[in-house]
Amino acid sequence: MPSPAALYAPPKQRTPPPQPDYTWWNHFDQHRDLWMAEQVYSWTCSICAATWALQATGLNPNAAREQVAYELGYPSCVNASVGLANTDCMVDLFEGYGVPSSREWVDWDRAYEICSTTTGCLNSTRWYHFVAIRGVRNGNLWVANSAPGYQGIWDDVTPSQFAAWAGSWQVVFLER
Repeated sequence: MPSPAALYAPPKQRTPPPQPDYTWWNHFDQHRDLWMAEQVYSWTCSICAATWALQATGLNPNAAREQVAYELGYPSCVNASVGLANTDCMVDLFEGYGVPSSREWVDWDRAYEICSTTTGCLNSTRWYHFVAIRGVRNGNLWVANSAPGYQGIWDDVTPSQFAAWAGSWQVVFLER
């Protein structure tokens, strides 16, 4: 028989579990298929890739390429003569939006690991092109490419394409 005190005791309040804060990752995970406009000038691939990453993560969903060029450091850090002169400028760009970021030289396994867990920008100093990171699919690096088909790379970087420029790949990525 239940205790008569139970009849008069207030019901136990159940506290719902805390909901995680909506983050750039949540936004990105829902927008990684965001369209990438083609670049107009040959030297602007880093600007295009960084703009796409800012838009897809929701850090700046209305980012314009012209604005991002100046945020990257036009003309000292990015210009028509060399494109992006220093990837540290891209790290600074993302950190300026409050997201810790890193730059790392990578082999295939490390590039795959990074691309499967976050976003940012990928480039090869021998391929001489920047793309934004969408993720991984079918064993490839899935990228947002502002110059589709450049050097045979469209929306995916395959292991053999990566190997063709081995030793020259770096990633600027947002830390989670």
